[in-house]
Amino acid sequence: MEGISGWFSLRGKSVNSIAYSFHRLTGLVLLLYLIIHLSFLTSLRIGEEAYTAFISTTVRPETLPLDSLLFLATFYHAFNGLRVVLNEFGLVYELRKALAYIMALLALAFWVYSTYVMYVFVMG
Repeated sequence: MEGISGWFSLRGKSVNSIAYSFHRLTGLVLLLYLIIHLSFLTSLRIGEEAYTAFISTTVRPETLPLDSLLFLATFYHAFNGLRVVLNEFGLVYELRKALAYIMALLALAFWVYSTYVMYVFVMG
């Protein structure tokens, strides 16, 4: 067994296998974020003013790169998950390699657009 590092060994792996490895990684990242996010929110016992002040500190230019990476993980996981579902149902199975590229490009396009919107909203 190679462990997690084996997920990213490119030697001898197909495009679909690599896509699935990234799917697992983004799933773990999103799960970790969700656990931290929910545990933090449920631990808050503060009033509306303190919450508003906290939110204003998190919506800053310094936090945008992390938010952008979270969007990238989310979009990739969502689009690749759709690819996995389509393949599992036997739909467009003969195009699975092309579909892996298409879904990755869609994830990148959504990520670029959402990052642009986020920066315009925060900076402008």
